[in-house]
Amino acid sequence: MDNPLVRSLSEAFFQTLSSDQRVRKNAEDNIRAASGQPGFALSVLQVVALDAPIEIRQAAAVNFKNHVKFNWVPGNDDRQPIPDSEKEQIKSLLTGLMLSTPPLARAQLSEALSVVSSHDFPRRWATLLPELTERLKSGDAGTVHGVLETANSIFKRFRNAFMSQSVNEDLKHSQQFVEPLLTSLQGLTNGIREASDPATLKQLLSSTRLVLRIFFSMNNPGLTEEFEAVLDKWMAEFHDLLTYSNAALVESDPEQESVVDAVKAAVCENLYLFIQINEDEFEKYLKTFAQDVWTELTKVSLNPGQDNLAMSAIRFLTALAKSVHSKLFSDDSTLKQVCEHIVIPNIRLRDDMEEMFEMNWVEYVRRDTEGSDNDTRRRAATDLVKALTARFEAQVTSLFSGYVAALLAEHASNPAQNWKAKDCALYLVVALAVRGRTAAAGVTSTNQLVNIQDFFNQQVLPELTSPAVDELPILKADALKFLTLMRGQLSTQAVMATFGNLAALLRADSNVVHSYAALAIERLLASRENGRPRFTPGDLSAHLSPLFENLFLAFQKPESAENEYLMKCVMRVITFVGTDIAGVATMCLQRLAAMLLQVCQNPTQPGFNHYLFESVAALIKYSAAADVSKVAELEEHLFPAFNIVLQQDVQEFHPYVFQIFAQLIELRPAPLPAVYMSIFKPLLAPLFWERPGNVPALTRLLQAFCSKAMAEIMQQGHLEAMLGIFQKLMASRTHDQDGFKILEALLNNSPPNTLQPYMAMVWTILFQRLQAAKTARFVRGFLVFLSHFVVKRGPAALQASTDTLQPGVFLMILQQVWMPSMGNVRGDSGEKLVAVASTKVLCELSGLQTARSADGALIWGQLLAATLKSLEQRGEQESTEEAQPEALEDLAEESQGYTAAFAQLHNAARADADAAPDVRDPRQNLAASLARLSQASPGQVSQLVQCSLTSDLQQKLQQYCQIAGVTVA
Repeated sequence: MDNPLVRSLSEAFFQTLSSDQRVRKNAEDNIRAASGQPGFALSVLQVVALDAPIEIRQAAAVNFKNHVKFNWVPGNDDRQPIPDSEKEQIKSLLTGLMLSTPPLARAQLSEALSVVSSHDFPRRWATLLPELTERLKSGDAGTVHGVLETANSIFKRFRNAFMSQSVNEDLKHSQQFVEPLLTSLQGLTNGIREASDPATLKQLLSSTRLVLRIFFSMNNPGLTEEFEAVLDKWMAEFHDLLTYSNAALVESDPEQESVVDAVKAAVCENLYLFIQINEDEFEKYLKTFAQDVWTELTKVSLNPGQDNLAMSAIRFLTALAKSVHSKLFSDDSTLKQVCEHIVIPNIRLRDDMEEMFEMNWVEYVRRDTEGSDNDTRRRAATDLVKALTARFEAQVTSLFSGYVAALLAEHASNPAQNWKAKDCALYLVVALAVRGRTAAAGVTSTNQLVNIQDFFNQQVLPELTSPAVDELPILKADALKFLTLMRGQLSTQAVMATFGNLAALLRADSNVVHSYAALAIERLLASRENGRPRFTPGDLSAHLSPLFENLFLAFQKPESAENEYLMKCVMRVITFVGTDIAGVATMCLQRLAAMLLQVCQNPTQPGFNHYLFESVAALIKYSAAADVSKVAELEEHLFPAFNIVLQQDVQEFHPYVFQIFAQLIELRPAPLPAVYMSIFKPLLAPLFWERPGNVPALTRLLQAFCSKAMAEIMQQGHLEAMLGIFQKLMASRTHDQDGFKILEALLNNSPPNTLQPYMAMVWTILFQRLQAAKTARFVRGFLVFLSHFVVKRGPAALQASTDTLQPGVFLMILQQVWMPSMGNVRGDSGEKLVAVASTKVLCELSGLQTARSADGALIWGQLLAATLKSLEQRGEQESTEEAQPEALEDLAEESQGYTAAFAQLHNAARADADAAPDVRDPRQNLAASLARLSQASPGQVSQLVQCSLTSDLQQKLQQYCQIAGVTVA
């Protein structure tokens, strides 16, 4: 260990494992400081290679992986990329080191190699595959396995890759590995046939699985000529592996997957891939593999350890059912066997799922409702039913309906004991009935041969209306899920009648049941019909008080104190009823404030916390809208929790608290109470602004302060500190828009002479950023700010202010920034603002009509043309937006959850202020303004219009004039 950096890093990685937090932090700081030194990555890799305790080597491997991930190629941040010379040394060592390190460190190096290869292979790492191929010939089982692990990580790039020229070139280069890979598989399968020792067999089969996964990756983009030439040999190996069995390799633990099952599952995944993308080439192997997979499925047990094999095999049959070869399933006998031997056994509730329902309700709900059940037997079996129904609708519906009836009869014979039969029936009906669904609307199309409403009335509604809310909880959960899923297919009257029952089910002891009840209520209230809300606040009024009582009682149930589904329901109900919340506002405020105090002590559930603050923001928004005097009561209940957040530096809650402070400030008349002004100065501290998640929320809060306390801000001498924040934000590509918002707030709320002494500095900062690091986003923000300035102070004031730096700067801005960017501004208020400002510049700025660009063109005419084009583009966008389905709103609401960067509260959002409220239509405003200008200079404006505009634009302007009832002379 002659290298001092390697020695010091080894010691530092050892110290990161210390139980002493100070020692750990000091070591982490030292490693972070060293990461900027030349040779750091290579030195960390050398630590991994040391004959040192595995814990140190693993810590170094993790650090190496992360360093490579963020520093191999230059990024948009200030990180120093690894020098090319060091990269070459790393690549020369990485493959060999991977094969010689212990498994835990090897896994990290494998990820690092995957990152490196994704950037450098094959163009800048042409030796990688030849090196791996050579090592594959070693004959050493451990080395072969390591090489295959490495190759597997490299070729994963081809999975789901969009076929581009670059991907095609990489794939073509990779074909040199096809023959060695097949040879390796043949050697492994020969070894499997000859070996008898279980340990040796497990090693060989584990390596075989890696070969199969590499085959999957390399064939994901499509079958290449090299693979097609030897496809018969591959398929022969697949057949042998699917039919292989060895009693000595059966896992004794039913929870664990055997290595044989893992190999067979990998074969099934490859077959699934081929039936999807290489259907023609696969046809001659079809009957053989259909029989192999069917035979395997009939032998698969219900043990969790065989889930992967069962799901892969069922997925293959599902793909087969969707293909042109679906006729293999067409006779009743085959369909009967599919239902009896595959569908029903795999849809039936297993003991482990029942245990999950009771012992791990969060995971059960997540799997069942959030689309994360893809890797379950139930999902695989229901997908098979859907595929068969799509091909043979009448036949499958008739046959499977008989099984549904039999299951329901089994349940009816002894409901208390045979409830699992009804659970199975409900899942089978959903599989038969559903044709299309979305997150926002639930099921959107169904199998017309299944009467959803009748089934709901006869089998689902009795579960929902039963007064025994704790009886047979899984059936209650099934019924709630059915209602939520099928809400769009049930009559509005039938759904509306369930609100009282749903409120009652919130009292259930089962976490899953009261969570599903909350989820059902939340989704029903969000549902729309013909583009409009399906229900009105009046539909909920009779249930509002018991609904909130039961919701807040549910939080007191064990393990539901921070139940995200309950809190999202609270938020939805408050938002849905709007100002009708007044009757229960005090009760809601007290409960929510108490919960805030609790979570502020120890925040653990980001999703729950987000919806809690969103609920508070909604309560403020609607209760204060009904009665502004409520603001003081809101502050009284909420400030104790907010004080904890600020005093104890609960960082994850800072953005929420800042947004709600802004919301409360905007509801108050000026002057603000002293308590608000007491927090203003600390908000300007650099520490707050260094945390990226705080910046948009702090900006929002400063905007609120400017709107209500600008005089106090000036009197207390805080203006320069705010301009300092603006300067800092302008240096950031991420937060420059927040800088513009602060500048606009100062501009819109301060007297003209207040900012004048600082404007030269402001323009210098903006122009330097424009020259050094211009982005489309920055230019849009700059244009919007310029437009605010024009509307607030007038175009002459803007020209005078900018030209203090250099005469003629404003005309340069018009040509190089303003006009080229007008079409890029988005949003009604922004587009209108720019149009109104452009009109003011055209009609109020003296001298512009004669100013010419470098090519001699009239700048006035260019600006008029750009303004007309922008207005026409705005009209086209409005037409497009009107054509969008209303469901987009609901889709957006689906993703309103927590994000690490900035958790915006939608209910606390700042109202989109209209900077030009006196202008109703910017098109008519342009026409009227030009008409007034032409009256002051008869004949000049019409002549400018004729020589500056194309005939199309002249026609558009004439239309504006006709609508406005004016003439440009």
